[in-house]
Amino acid sequence: MSQPIKSTSPPGDTRTERLAKWASSLQYKDIPEDVVQKTKDFFLDWLGCTIAGRHHPAVSAIAQFARQMGPSNGKSELVDGSLKFTTSPAFASLVNGASSHVVEQDDLHNRSIMHPATVIYPAALAVAQEVGATGEEFITACVVGYEVGCRVGEYLGKSHYERFHSTATGGVIGVAAAAAHLLKLNAAATLSAIGTAGTQAAGLWQFLLDATHSKQVHTGKACFDGIFAAYSARDGLLGPRDILEGPRAMGIALVPGETFPEAIDQNLGSDWAILSSSFKWHASCRHTHPSVDALLSLMEKNNVAFDDIESVVARTYQAALNVLGLSGAGETVHQSKFSMGFVLAVAAKKGQAMITDFTEEDLVDASLREFQKRVTMELDEEIESRFPKQWQGIVIVTCKSGEKFTESAEFAKGDPELPLTKEEIEKKTKALATYGGFTDVAHVNQLIERAWNLERETNLKGFIF
Repeated sequence: MSQPIKSTSPPGDTRTERLAKWASSLQYKDIPEDVVQKTKDFFLDWLGCTIAGRHHPAVSAIAQFARQMGPSNGKSELVDGSLKFTTSPAFASLVNGASSHVVEQDDLHNRSIMHPATVIYPAALAVAQEVGATGEEFITACVVGYEVGCRVGEYLGKSHYERFHSTATGGVIGVAAAAAHLLKLNAAATLSAIGTAGTQAAGLWQFLLDATHSKQVHTGKACFDGIFAAYSARDGLLGPRDILEGPRAMGIALVPGETFPEAIDQNLGSDWAILSSSFKWHASCRHTHPSVDALLSLMEKNNVAFDDIESVVARTYQAALNVLGLSGAGETVHQSKFSMGFVLAVAAKKGQAMITDFTEEDLVDASLREFQKRVTMELDEEIESRFPKQWQGIVIVTCKSGEKFTESAEFAKGDPELPLTKEEIEKKTKALATYGGFTDVAHVNQLIERAWNLERETNLKGFIF
């Protein structure tokens, strides 16, 4: 094994160097209790999402690739225990990262427009299993991954998000930092890992136009590539030192508009990304959630039924128009979750938009499709001015009687301002496990208990179904 990479320049030359130094030096004792608790909350939430997505065709294809290309005697587990093999951290996280992003209920960090859990947890768990990390070490690495990944996403900003899936581009750097922390890399080697991760960053929105599987590739490969970056940095591979702000770096190459450099290193150790992350209560694209909440509230307050509604106008921000405008009618279950009209139709008819409310049968439900056609989206400049710090929505419903009602959602259910309770997280996890075909209630309860006591774990094996 090579010697740790030595820095050839004074510390703190760049924001990225300061971020790497902080990431490599963070210790469990430095992390506030509320941050530890949120890390456990989102770990359990991620685990449920991963189980729910495990039988998706994209995940099966990626798992088959892992079986063919990766070692079959590694220490890292695939969450789907029916696959009957363990492998290396890179290949285990490739599968688990893809699986956790299938059902569209993994978390969101608003300011970075990223889903950090779907890349940080699968990678960190796989590396932790290989190196024999404790629960405290795992939690610390996950906090590092959230901080680094979300800060990169926030730096790249919303104009980057117009072209790139930030969960992939910022996510790969968060993974590299989390893995580097578990490998106990020093600041210079962590910086090298971040640089190598950044030069691989990619993830395009084209898949939404034809309902293909790139979204699962984005998260799986962010895990794989970030782990590659960390392990290779450990063994002497040099990555670019200023991959974020350099003259040929990510900010210049991947951002057509404004970047936010101060996000990279301001308030480290006081403004914790995981505390400003949101749970996803509805099983659809997060851009639909404010409108779903507003519509459900409006219908309850005014005693409006599904059949009463003539039309709905959803006023929202530009990023929602961009992403939700790509999926057309929504021809598959996954693609339908990116159609504002279809999601609002499901919510209006069923009173919710949970994991079991999007089915193949619903795709051919004439009443849902007719309602979908009567939903339009409009840009609201005031809402746009607050995005991405706040994800808000307004719905205007015109009833067949001629009555018109308006409702707004300042926060969505699951936001830090409206967090899920412990009981709701457990309920969601159990529903996701059932959806994923796992019905051993005792085993689910056992894993829930392990998640709640994650800091006491001395061995992170066994998080499989």
